[in-house]
This record gives sequence, C-alpha cells and structure tokens, in this order.
Amino acid sequence: MGGRFVAPADAVVSVLDRGYLLGDGVFATLRGYHGACFRAGRHLAALARGAALFGIAIPVPVAELAALADDAARRTGASDAYVRVTLTRGTPDGTPTLSVVARAMDVPSADAFARGVAAITVAPRRIPPACLDGSVKSTSYGPQVLARREVERRGAAEGIQLAVDGALASGTMSNLFVVRGDTLLTPSLESGCRAGVTREAVLELAPRLFRRVSAERLAPSVLDDADEAFFTSTRVECLPIASVDAKPVGQGRFDRTRALRDALVALIRAELGR
Repeated sequence: MGGRFVAPADAVVSVLDRGYLLGDGVFATLRGYHGACFRAGRHLAALARGAALFGIAIPVPVAELAALADDAARRTGASDAYVRVTLTRGTPDGTPTLSVVARAMDVPSADAFARGVAAITVAPRRIPPACLDGSVKSTSYGPQVLARREVERRGAAEGIQLAVDGALASGTMSNLFVVRGDTLLTPSLESGCRAGVTREAVLELAPRLFRRVSAERLAPSVLDDADEAFFTSTRVECLPIASVDAKPVGQGRFDRTRALRDALVALIRAELGR
C-alpha cells in the first residue's frame, strides 16, 4: 500500500474513502501457486473493466499490478497464496486507493475433494447483469455476505444462489456446474453468475472430456437427476457437491469432476511453468 509492502496495522485507509462509505470500488482475487498467480492478466483485465465502469483511474499499469501480485504471493512463503487487489475511489479530494493483500490461502481439504461438500439453496438472489456487469467484482458485497451468513448458520460448506427468475445461478462465492451423462451444463451469464477466470478455464477444457458443453438457463430440478455437480472458483478449483438441501447428488461418485480438476491443475502447471 502506498508503493510499499507494510504490516496490516500500518495499512491505513481514510474513513472518508468512498470505498469504505459506499462500496465505491472494485477488486480481483488471484491465487498464487508457489509464488506465481494463475492468469493474473485476465483477473486484472476484469478489474480494469470494473474500474472503467466506475470511472476510477488505476494508478499503475496493469502489467505492473500483475508483477506486484506475484511478488505478494512469493512473500507469503505459501504454496497456495490468496492475493487480493482492491481499488477504491478514495477520498473526495484525493486519489484512488490501491492495495494488494496477500496471505496463505485456505483451500478445501483432501477429504472435501474426495467426498464432496454439502450445499444449500440460500434465500438471497443473484444480482442480474442488467444491474451490474457479471465480470465485475464490486466491493459492494452485501448480497454475498448475507448468503454466506445463511450458509454458516445452517452448517453447510457453500450455498447455491438462484437468479431473480428462480433458475440456478451460482454458488455464493463460486460458479456452478452440473454433469448429466456426457453433457456438462452451467448457468448462462444471464443468470447473474460471474464470468470467472476459473469458469472460463473449465469451459476451455470441458470439450476434451464431454460430448456436449452448454451454458444455458437451468431450472433447480436439473440437480434432481444430475450425475455430478461441482463448484469452481480461484480458491476451490473444481469442488464436488455431495448434497444439496440434504438431498444426495448422483451416486456419490465424482469421476468427471476429478478428471476436470486434474485437467485444470495440468493447465495451471503448464501456464506457470511448474
């Protein structure tokens, strides 16, 4: 922050910053693998689109931000690092506030990947793209916070949010995929789901493993006869879903999900030279 790495206690933001007062800002969450962030350019391109939408000037070039993200990931010393780049409006008479926060990432356990996780359908609906571009991560995160509170209160690992029309949209902090035979389905962007970097990578890889891959409107009933379902995000990669609202998904096998995660990990290693 302020052009140098500092301890959290020394990273001070004004109480007049519009990011604090109004959520007037954007951010990107990256994952560092042994000190290198996967597709940092794509994450930061989305941040740049959001900054342009909000009319906030980015104080440093995006390429420099990508280098800063890698540097931050390395400084954690963690094999999996959480790196968040946040840009807010700043104070009314000042310049935009830019911060890069890094720490070890809390990734799902081996047991979660092996057995799947419990999900619930939450009450808060996704904001439709007619209200906010789905590729933009705004610091106004109220609906997701409310959804996560419901997930935690009900003892689940993740929640499924519906679109305003009642169709499937996404997880609270992730995207959603459904496997039916040789078909891979995911909600279309019209649902309000985010055009995430991991979602994009999975859609690139999926045609190698499935005869049909489709992003479309999905009714919640599609989960009733699904063979598998899983969440994707920077943090969870491809995380299988064992149950939704206490109802098992498929037969408890996650072969296709594992195959996609293996392909994703191989892609990450190839692109990062690991």
